[in-house]
Formats: sequence, structure tokens, C-alpha cells
Amino acid sequence: MKKLVVFGLLLSVSLLLSGCINVIEELTLNKSGKGLYSITIDMSSILQLGSLKDLMNQAGADAEAQKKLGMDKMEKDTTIYFKDMPADLKAQTGDAKFWDKAKMTMKMSESEKKLVMQMSLDFDKMEDIEFFYKNLGTVMKEGAGEMGGMPTEGLTPAGVAFKLAKKSLTRLPTPKAENQPSGEDMEMMKMFLGTAKYTTIYNLPNRVKKVKMANAKIDGNTVTVENSMLDIMEGKAKLEGQISF
Repeated sequence: MKKLVVFGLLLSVSLLLSGCINVIEELTLNKSGKGLYSITIDMSSILQLGSLKDLMNQAGADAEAQKKLGMDKMEKDTTIYFKDMPADLKAQTGDAKFWDKAKMTMKMSESEKKLVMQMSLDFDKMEDIEFFYKNLGTVMKEGAGEMGGMPTEGLTPAGVAFKLAKKSLTRLPTPKAENQPSGEDMEMMKMFLGTAKYTTIYNLPNRVKKVKMANAKIDGNTVTVENSMLDIMEGKAKLEGQISF
């Protein structure tokens, strides 16, 4: 799980450098009710501020530590398949085979100016997405333990759940995070997150007829919702709502 440690370090630097982060959540729904769900953390803009080596130095990783983490070469394109996670951790979720449908990709490239992490799930039914979020911490326990927490903690929702009817998709309210920042912690998050954006893209099997979601824009079969990350954290922006198609 070295690559998760690297990502966690760079994420810390991104937060310190005024919110050089964009989160893109995307759901593609087929007529069968199956589809693809993904959530991407894009920190590519941070590479405009310095090289990966410099950023790792700012994160406290010297040359020796960078070599141990495999960061002596600054071009990484990695895919982690959840099916390869420890069998005992997958079993703890109650459905070990489920994780055959999920993967994580990480791309770090100075030449392409890319610094991106994505988790994706090929779902068979909408309930799969809720199961994924509820059990992600369990199946990622080994990698998260090296960092003291998930590298995406605080940037991705505490949970995501949808309800699908014949011609409508409903997003249910997001549960509150267990460790919701408050007081001084929230003030620091306001400073760190800066202009960070959270964008959700819904690709539907038919043309969209009506949307009951704040800040939603319709373009044919696609609905795009963009919010400030801070507004979501403070509860000023809600992700729930309904799309008719």
C-alpha cells in the first residue's frame, strides 16, 4: 500500500496549498439498471506550483524516504484491484465476491502534469454503491492503517445511496461523517480547502425531463451538479434530490 501513503502525503500538501483539489463523482446508468460509479480526486493543479519531488519534500519525505516509497521516479500509473485485498478483510464485509467489481487507479506524472486518484465500481444494482461506501473502510484497513486513516477521508462522502424507480433516480441524504470537523478544525478546513470544488455528473439512459437538485444543469441525458466543497462540509449545499428521465 506504499502508493496510498504517497497519495496521502501529497493530499496533505494540496490542502496546505489553498485547496488545489477537485472532486468529481460520476454515475453512468444503463437501461438494465446496471452501470458504473466513480469518484475522482484531481490534484493536478498543484503541479503548477512545483515538481513532485519538491512537493514530497514539503510533505516531509526526504530523498531516502521517497526512494523507499518508490517515488525516486516521478511517473506512476497504478491500478489496485480490490479483489486482491486480503481475503480476511473482504470476508468481514459479508460479501467477498463483491470486491471483484471495484478498483482504484492512481496516476502521478510530471510530464503530463497529472496527479489523480480514482475509485470505481461496476454496479449490478443501485444498492451496490451504498454497500461499497459502508464497507470501504473495512476492506481498505491495511492501507489506511499505514496513514492513520483513509487518504480520501473528509473529501469523499461518508456514504452514498440511491433509489431507482422506473423513470427516476433519487439520491438519498448523505449521512453525517463520524468525525465531522467543528470549531477550530472547521476554520482550518475553510482556509485549506479554498476554492475546492465537488462536481457530480449523472449520465442517464434516456433524455432528462426534470431535476429536483440544487445547482443542477441539464444537457440531454446528462445532469451536472457543482458545489463548493466547503458548502457541502458545512451543510449549506445538499447532494440529495431526484432526476426524472
